[in-house]
Amino acid sequence: MAWHIVVIAVLALAVAWDLYLRGRALLKERGRARTGMLAWSENRRAFYELAGREFERARRYDHPFTLGYFDLDDYQEVAERFSYLAAEEMLQLVAESARRSIRASDVVARLGGDTFALLLPEAGPDAADAVIRKLQGSVRDESRETALPLSVSGGVVTCLQPAESLEAVIGAADRLLSGAKGAGNDTFWCEVIAPQPLEAFEPARLRRPFRLPPGFDMPMPPPLRRL
Repeated sequence: MAWHIVVIAVLALAVAWDLYLRGRALLKERGRARTGMLAWSENRRAFYELAGREFERARRYDHPFTLGYFDLDDYQEVAERFSYLAAEEMLQLVAESARRSIRASDVVARLGGDTFALLLPEAGPDAADAVIRKLQGSVRDESRETALPLSVSGGVVTCLQPAESLEAVIGAADRLLSGAKGAGNDTFWCEVIAPQPLEAFEPARLRRPFRLPPGFDMPMPPPLRRL
């Protein structure tokens, strides 16, 4: 009978140790989640503060200004079919690809969930085009190396003429992101706000922005309200 007691005691210790390890892992995972949420909040606040300063500087000195959003395609499906941690690992690969793709003066920030923001100070359409193409190429390379379904879609707004406000630019970028995701994975839509040449004797104060055809070889997005 003594050996029965020993076996039961060993099994009880094994179960207790397994529960301890699971509890420790759960606490660590929740701690990472809280830290991630804090980082998202800090990233979001810092990004929009910086974007506001760059927007005002671009208006003051009549420099181009580009802002965009992008996110990971099929993020929710990956999280539901596999796990939240697997989706987070994919987001980390996307973040690293983005950092490799931007210029030294550019900023990329994770705003929360699978949404990222790009700030490209003094970047016109060509410079923005180069950054986006590099980002898409880097993400595709990661997908081939890891065999993970990695791709990103986004919306980008470039102002060659000052927009009404930063909020208007943000709203346009968000609508372009929604349109791009509706068009399919690995898609970017962009919009360029440029000054329209004067017609006849039209006063300069009545110059109107018009939208150039979108870059990145993508289809024309639906008409949006004028900024």
